[in-house]
Amino acid sequence: MRGGVLEFTSSSLIISYPDLPVARRREEILDAMRESQVVVVVGETGSGKTTQLPKMAVELAREMGFKGRIGCTQPRRLAATSVARRVAEELKVEVGQEVGWQVRFTEVCSKDTVVKFMTDGILLAETQGDQEMRQYDTIIIDEAHERSLNIDFLLGYLKRLVKRRKDLRVVISSATLDAGRFSEFFGKCPVVQVEGRTFPVEDVFLPGYDGESLREHVVRGVEFVTDLDPDGDVLVFLPGEREIRECADMIEGQGFFNTEAVPVFARLSLAEQERVFHPSGRRRVFLATNVAETSLTIPGIVSVVDSGMARVSRFSPQRQVQSLQIEMISQASARQRRGRCGRVRDGICVKLYDEETLERASEFTDPEIRRSALSGVILRMLSLKLGDVREFPFIDPPGPRAVNEGWATLEEVGAIAKKNEARLTDTGWTLAKLPLDPRLGRMLVESERRGVFEEVLIIVSGLSAMDVRERPQGKEDRADERQKEFLDQKSDFGVFLNLWNGIQDFRGENGKLKSNQIRKWCEGHFLSYRRVREWLGVYAELRRSFRKKGVKEKAIETAADVYAEVHKSVLTGIPRQIGVWDKEKKIYHSVGNRQFAVFPGSGLFKSKRALWVLGFELVETSRLWARKVAEIDPTWLEEVVPHLCRSRYHSPYWNEQQGAVYGTEDVVLGGLTVVEGRRVFFGRVNPKAAFEVFVREALVEGKMRGNNAVTQNLAWVKDQIFGAERKLRRVGYLWNEAAAYDFFFERLPATTNTTNDFYKLTETAAEAGKLMVRFSDLIWEEGLEDRLRLFPDVVEHGGLKWRVNYVSDLEADDDGLTFEVGIDELVRFPEYLPGWGVPGILEDRVELLIRSLPKDWRRECQPIAEKVTGFLTEWANWEPQGPLEEALLEYLRERVGRNSLEGLEPDRLPIQLRPKVRVRDEKGEVMAFGEDVRLIKDQLAAELRARREAAANEEWEMTGGEVWSFDEVPVEADGGVFPGLVDEGETVGMRAFLDVEEAEESHRAGVVRLFMLEHAEHGQYVRKNFPLKMAGRFMLPLLPDGTLEDLVRISAEGGMKKVSRNEEEFTGASKLGRGEWFACAEQVAEAMEGMADADGRVREWMELNRQDRHLGEVVRQFDEQRAWLLRGGFGWKSGYERMKRYQRFFFGMEERIHRLEAQPLIRDEEKQDQFLPLWEEWLILWQERPEAARLWGIGWMLEEWRLQLFAPGVPHVGKVGAKRIEKALEMAE
Repeated sequence: MRGGVLEFTSSSLIISYPDLPVARRREEILDAMRESQVVVVVGETGSGKTTQLPKMAVELAREMGFKGRIGCTQPRRLAATSVARRVAEELKVEVGQEVGWQVRFTEVCSKDTVVKFMTDGILLAETQGDQEMRQYDTIIIDEAHERSLNIDFLLGYLKRLVKRRKDLRVVISSATLDAGRFSEFFGKCPVVQVEGRTFPVEDVFLPGYDGESLREHVVRGVEFVTDLDPDGDVLVFLPGEREIRECADMIEGQGFFNTEAVPVFARLSLAEQERVFHPSGRRRVFLATNVAETSLTIPGIVSVVDSGMARVSRFSPQRQVQSLQIEMISQASARQRRGRCGRVRDGICVKLYDEETLERASEFTDPEIRRSALSGVILRMLSLKLGDVREFPFIDPPGPRAVNEGWATLEEVGAIAKKNEARLTDTGWTLAKLPLDPRLGRMLVESERRGVFEEVLIIVSGLSAMDVRERPQGKEDRADERQKEFLDQKSDFGVFLNLWNGIQDFRGENGKLKSNQIRKWCEGHFLSYRRVREWLGVYAELRRSFRKKGVKEKAIETAADVYAEVHKSVLTGIPRQIGVWDKEKKIYHSVGNRQFAVFPGSGLFKSKRALWVLGFELVETSRLWARKVAEIDPTWLEEVVPHLCRSRYHSPYWNEQQGAVYGTEDVVLGGLTVVEGRRVFFGRVNPKAAFEVFVREALVEGKMRGNNAVTQNLAWVKDQIFGAERKLRRVGYLWNEAAAYDFFFERLPATTNTTNDFYKLTETAAEAGKLMVRFSDLIWEEGLEDRLRLFPDVVEHGGLKWRVNYVSDLEADDDGLTFEVGIDELVRFPEYLPGWGVPGILEDRVELLIRSLPKDWRRECQPIAEKVTGFLTEWANWEPQGPLEEALLEYLRERVGRNSLEGLEPDRLPIQLRPKVRVRDEKGEVMAFGEDVRLIKDQLAAELRARREAAANEEWEMTGGEVWSFDEVPVEADGGVFPGLVDEGETVGMRAFLDVEEAEESHRAGVVRLFMLEHAEHGQYVRKNFPLKMAGRFMLPLLPDGTLEDLVRISAEGGMKKVSRNEEEFTGASKLGRGEWFACAEQVAEAMEGMADADGRVREWMELNRQDRHLGEVVRQFDEQRAWLLRGGFGWKSGYERMKRYQRFFFGMEERIHRLEAQPLIRDEEKQDQFLPLWEEWLILWQERPEAARLWGIGWMLEEWRLQLFAPGVPHVGKVGAKRIEKALEMAE
């Protein structure tokens, strides 16, 4: 003993023990270790167990002659390195010699190392190569109370190992009072209790106020301990990094004297971590997560402020989500936090909650094995052949759901062939050898096959290390700006590749990194140099661990291909962590009814939302967030994880073009449709359903292309039944689709589902005969044949046949029966025939017609049924020759003895009992439709005339004549047509007309043209020297174009005296006409002169009186009269005989004006009342058909009558009256 320190020599080490509680129990602990393979040491925080137990193990090992190492595990890397330095310092040796340490990617040990500190993950990894742990004599599991996944696995592993290695000593070090469970677990091994605190600690409960925020509450707690001890350092426990930064800002803002706030959490940069262990000369308030709760000892802590909260990671096997929720700590954690003060002097522990809350808290923190995914544990156990995880000796066995989820994950990544089957696949063995989570390992395995191993190795190593990007407090915006160049708008995994490319710029020619340059570059881009080195270490280790098997890699050509193959590789590891965007709810829907949002730190957060994404992590805090997100094509999933995809086949249908049953395939993964609406041949995936669709749609519904005897027969029978339904107005009640389906279903092989199958089956007449259906096979009722005979498809009448169509649709215009008539047949179609309809509806029509009679007459016809029967009997064997209504009235008058009986109203019959007529052209286009045949014929009169003319002109039409080369041109020819010559301008033709007036006008023009062609030179003379006088010449420009030519033509007509009909007549008229042509022109010119003078005076009067309220009406009538008299072509249309006296009509206007001036206006108005009704009626007709020659004649009659009425002093031609004009108008209409 020297200076309170116990000291002795063991081998080359001088072991000394400081005056700590655990050192005082040294002999008790050593005795327990001598007597038992396993010893549990319970020491509260501050007892020194972490640093002193390894020295005791060395002492015992040398005493017992053991040559192996002492292995000491720590739950955290920081603790492993710091404790190693502390123990080396106490043993007065250099770190890396007798005392060493190893964390991931870094080992500071040598062949002389006796005590090795390491993380529990390192020791667990060593079991793969050394299952018996032969290099160790003693294993110390420190901080076992934390119950991490690795610790629980190690404890179970060691429980089995100590039974095989009797020389192995195991020390379980715990800071909580649950040592009894450890002792029971190891067969009631001895437990040594070590006191902890060296100074008393005062507990103060300081619960929050209503509405008080956490940071305000924390500041109040710091103020409380500051009032009691303004100099001592304070350790504040908070749940997370965000809360730490918020509280640090607020504490700095409070202005505590000589005080600084120091954050402590895992993501701190190396420089910030070093601040924790180096005094600054100021009082410090450490704001820490539970990293400072156990293994990390911060020196100089006097007071503790405990928020009572911790962010706990929990994995939900049902939802496959890792949640990071803030929870109330356990009582054991509260004791651990309390134990961090009172080590240097009397301490104060301020609890920001009340005592009742602490009592309600759970006694111990849930072990990690109950809060984590177990796929890695199961994989490791399978690779080490440690048996079923459900049988492994865990202190707290995991729940069945978590175990099932672990098996499911291994099945997802292809590590096992079947869930719950303890047999690894080749992929599983490969994954087991990798120091990676199975999901990450699966990505790496897949990447080799896809030719993107290097890219995915970079990504996986980056995912396995901590994020190299930093956002120092107060410099967040600047850090974001500097790191923007690394962002990838489509994939957060691309950030790793961009960062990696930046790092590679600092490699020298020998491939080594230029440390100083890269350190500066990291500082400039706010990157952690230490984490970058760690990333590089992970990369190097994985490259060494992954032994390629010479798999043929896929050729990659474009950047898009690289992107696709990289993310397909990533998908193999996390196939269920995908989501599809819901535009309405603004959220991603994921597998298992989960919903997540993109984490704000993602490069995709502010960009346009991708439709489909994958997220490496789904973490639940305030909501479910997806971290490390990338845009994907959902169809990739079917390619990379087909074993997880399920196809849903639905909506089978008959594809006429392909001649087979097709359907829709939706590929679903975990409730999400990753491939939608893909067409698939249904006969392959569901032959039974395909057969049913084939029978129903291809055969029964008649959708199969091509024809053979079976389908033709079925179509014919089906058409007959549908026709019967329409005839009997029982649509949907006769066709028995079920019977048709059953007929073929029972007779066809169940494998029939394509056109080819069916046609091969029915190639022979014998096989086809088995499938021939009859009318009676497919109809619901029997004995309908007699009734159907009353509804013929063709009605015979007068030796002609007329097709009838039946419709049964109350909404249709053609509901009932309709006679289908071709346009060329319309002339011969009897107008009365539709009224008789067909025998099937005649009885109903007759009865309803009788019932439509006025009440008194209807009473006379009782009983109606008897009259109906009598009428039908009388006409049973007779062919109608007139309207049904007339025949029925005649019958009823005879029966009731009343000749005055009348009043049938056919329009009151329902539409289905009112037969209709539909007229079609040669192309089948409907030209007219209705019930009134006469009206239809009137509507189509022009078309009928044109067709009749066209038929007639097949005989009469000629063209191109320059001399009389025609035979006799009769006024009327056979067939009721009227031939006539036609003026073709330079030549003369011939054609037939249906209207005699039109034929005469055309013939007149043709004869005159033929005359003018024969005497062309003389015609030029007459035209050039036409004898118009001054008034006529002045008026000519005011007249329609071509007026002079028309005057020349009618002068020629006048010279010929008559319109010839044969060559002989024409020859004589032509000779006469040449000599009389100019003389007739003089007479026409004289008439024009008189017309021009009179018209000038009339127009002058019209302008003077146009606005007069009495005479304005006369002016309007003059306007109409002049428009008719001086219309285009008026000279020719008037003819020579009328034109040579044409001035009469204008003289008549003058005389009417004189009479208006000399007599009362009422006399003129009385004459207007007689004249205007007929004039206006004619005017409407003429304006509609200005070229109708028949209407011209009526117009001249009206002009002669106008002279008789308004200008009796002017000579008129013939005697014309109102009755004659009315009759002419009736005929014209």
